[in-house]
Amino acid sequence: MEKRFVKRLLILFLLIVATLFNNYFGQNPKRKKNVDNVVQYSLVYFSRAVSKDSIKVTAFLEIPFKSLQFIKRKDGFHASYDASIMLQDKDGKQIIRNMWSDSILTKNYMHTQSNFRSRKHYTNFIIAKDKYIILSDLYDKDTRNKGSKKKKLDYKKQKKTPSLMEPIIIAELKGEWGFESNKFPITGKKITSIDKGLTVLLSGFVDDSPYSLQVFIKGVDDKKELFVINENTNDGFFNHEVLIDKEYLNSINLNIEVQLVQSKKEKKIEKNITIYKPGLSGFVNNVESSFRQMKYILTNTERNNAKGKKGKDLENIFLEYWKLRDPTPETSLNELMEEYYIRVNYVNDHYNMSWKEGWETDFGMIYILFGPPDQIQRANMNSSNTSVYQVWYYNRINKEFVFKDLNGFGDYRLDRPFLGSNY
Repeated sequence: MEKRFVKRLLILFLLIVATLFNNYFGQNPKRKKNVDNVVQYSLVYFSRAVSKDSIKVTAFLEIPFKSLQFIKRKDGFHASYDASIMLQDKDGKQIIRNMWSDSILTKNYMHTQSNFRSRKHYTNFIIAKDKYIILSDLYDKDTRNKGSKKKKLDYKKQKKTPSLMEPIIIAELKGEWGFESNKFPITGKKITSIDKGLTVLLSGFVDDSPYSLQVFIKGVDDKKELFVINENTNDGFFNHEVLIDKEYLNSINLNIEVQLVQSKKEKKIEKNITIYKPGLSGFVNNVESSFRQMKYILTNTERNNAKGKKGKDLENIFLEYWKLRDPTPETSLNELMEEYYIRVNYVNDHYNMSWKEGWETDFGMIYILFGPPDQIQRANMNSSNTSVYQVWYYNRINKEFVFKDLNGFGDYRLDRPFLGSNY
């Protein structure tokens, strides 16, 4: 049974590899963009105290090249866009709006498909401790598609002291980014460079009495105290930078925990980070969940070997599995791993249900293993039955999969089991 399963698994893996190399190395500039790519930019913001009653908010737009449509011209590939960030008060009244109109030129087609190459824009707001709304727009001038994002800010809780703002991870990047020169706030959870350790900005509001800050690093297996800061201020706020030595950053998943104590009152906040390791996909943020998402490509033996493993042990199993399957071990990118988790990320965005994530659905399983179908047929089962079905056609491998929604709740199930009872 195990041998038959491994054989079928190998075939599936080869299919993934074939699709992967077509996607990554085919460099087909005629490939169509999904209309929803334009919404895949990010809107993030960072907050820190600048006076007893004021907060400085630095809001960023990060626009991955992949979210834009590039047009091939004589000198390379071009993309053009308009973008904006707007701040509103709690009643929806506009306070300020900043706009950008920009273009991108690259001579490398692979850059146009990249999630990791991006264009960044930022703006600063000095605001009172109240409720606000940040809105952003991204308009692709070539496709005329538009993406929008909206986030609510609530700083009323900062009126009660002591209080903590979320820690900010600071990296070195040439330019002006709303902080000190050449200092850039990490806009995601993933940290790509730890050679000099991690600089963390701590900020908050306090009374006119002594206070204490404790900083801990929590790995998968332990918790260490790194710093204790004892201070007193009459300003009503504080900003402290601390440097976490790289010796404490040897796990993929870590939590930075900050505790603020003043006049027997205690506030605590945590920030989760992911430390990049060569070959690690940009879509992997948690080893335990990412390992569970591998259920469709693990053999029974591999499952059993990982059973009961946690923390560093599971992390080592996870990294070793993908290291052995890296099609280009001489590079820092594991293309097979990247393709797999791109698909996981896609199905989690498109096939999520209230009671399970997209990767756990039958839609998700087939998409992860075979990629996007060449054709989808949707139809009612029959006139006397409200159930519907979908047929996914994969012409390149001469396969089709029938999914039926038998209860009318959008829970599509494969009409016939796939790869036996393992799933």
